[in-house]
Amino acid sequence: MPKKRKLPLVAICGRPNVGKSTLFNRLTGRQRAIIHSEEGITRDRAYATAEWEGRVFRMVDTGGIVENPEDAIIAKMQEQVRMALGEARVIVFVVDGQQEVTRIDEELRDELFKYGKPVVLAANKMDNPKLAANHVEFYSLGMGDPYPISSSHGLGMDDLMDAIVEHLPPPPEPSEAGGALEEHEDDEALEEESAITKVAVVGKPNVGKSSFINAILNEDRIIVDETPGTTRDAIDIDFRWKGHEYLLIDTAGLRKKAGIKRQVERFSVSRSLRAVRRADVCLVMMDATEGISEQDKRILNYIFEQGRAMVLVWTKWDLVEKKEARLKELTAQLDLKAPFLSYVPTMTVSNLTRQRLLKTFDYIDRVAAEAKKRIGTSELNRLMEDVRASHTPPSKKGKYAKLLYASQVSVKPTCFVLFVNQKRLFHFSYVRFIENRIREKYGFEGVPIHMELREGKPRE
Repeated sequence: MPKKRKLPLVAICGRPNVGKSTLFNRLTGRQRAIIHSEEGITRDRAYATAEWEGRVFRMVDTGGIVENPEDAIIAKMQEQVRMALGEARVIVFVVDGQQEVTRIDEELRDELFKYGKPVVLAANKMDNPKLAANHVEFYSLGMGDPYPISSSHGLGMDDLMDAIVEHLPPPPEPSEAGGALEEHEDDEALEEESAITKVAVVGKPNVGKSSFINAILNEDRIIVDETPGTTRDAIDIDFRWKGHEYLLIDTAGLRKKAGIKRQVERFSVSRSLRAVRRADVCLVMMDATEGISEQDKRILNYIFEQGRAMVLVWTKWDLVEKKEARLKELTAQLDLKAPFLSYVPTMTVSNLTRQRLLKTFDYIDRVAAEAKKRIGTSELNRLMEDVRASHTPPSKKGKYAKLLYASQVSVKPTCFVLFVNQKRLFHFSYVRFIENRIREKYGFEGVPIHMELREGKPRE
């Protein structure tokens, strides 16, 4: 496998509500960052890949810079912004073109000069030619030409991108191009073809999802706070372990519908559900001190319906005193409340002590491999012959159910189609019996199996 070429990073910064996330989505070509008129929506660093005139680079969206942070979360947001600026090769400084230059803009300009990096000044919200003429006001910042843009309408993007790539290092030589393209895996189409395993870390609020990822990375990559709802967007993070590539997706806590009171929370939940659909494997985190809740069951049901492979992770294991007895209690709870997950592996972790954190990747690799498994049609139908011989199909009013043929039609989700004489004759318990026989023979650990009944034999 060719060595990856590290792509240059471009950081977008500015005070709150100047349109940074809208610009980020526009330049990266997808709706990655949540956009809302409320201040402080962006909290963690969001990364994506952008391309212009054959030049490929990464972009990072940051939270708005404020003068005096009001609480711990906002203070941590400011730390995230500074970390992104420190990593960047080029900085895009976004100001509100419909307002005059503010004191915060001037103070941020002074801070950006200290980084000694190229800064491109973007005067946003210039939604028409008359407004665009006001960009001359921003020459007073002394940062060179201000580029009038409208990120919501896509105006001025060409000139802005030209200015950004002008400050980037030269493109790789043809011999290095393969390595450069490999880093362009943020594109979802390329993700599907790559060897990257996409892992969504999901669960209800405050079960330790962000703390888990920070502990894995050994850095404060995601803002962590006791306040429920600290994480708002789904954050993609590249991770490499034992020669394998992973895309970790930290998600907002999935709360009950009744608990969703603000529009931004609806966006957050929507992004979390989308992360489940994107994922190869879902790490479902549940609080070991609380046990399985109704909301945990709803989350597990959604993942099951989407056919995504999963691993159940009991968090906060360091807070459990009688560990062996507690593990038996939790196992009994799962058997009682979610018996349909008997095929899913479970484990315990502690983000604080780092106990078994990296062991999760052994489980991830196992179930990810199972999720790709395909059973040949001829082999599967030999098993169906054994099923018919060992367990007589049910009958109803003198009519017997006949299993004519079986085929695996997809992976992710893993789906088997059973061609039968009459669907009404097949009780769900017999279909479950067939599924169990498939699992006994072929495994599919951690992978939901969807069984579909169709009447009539398939065309040859």
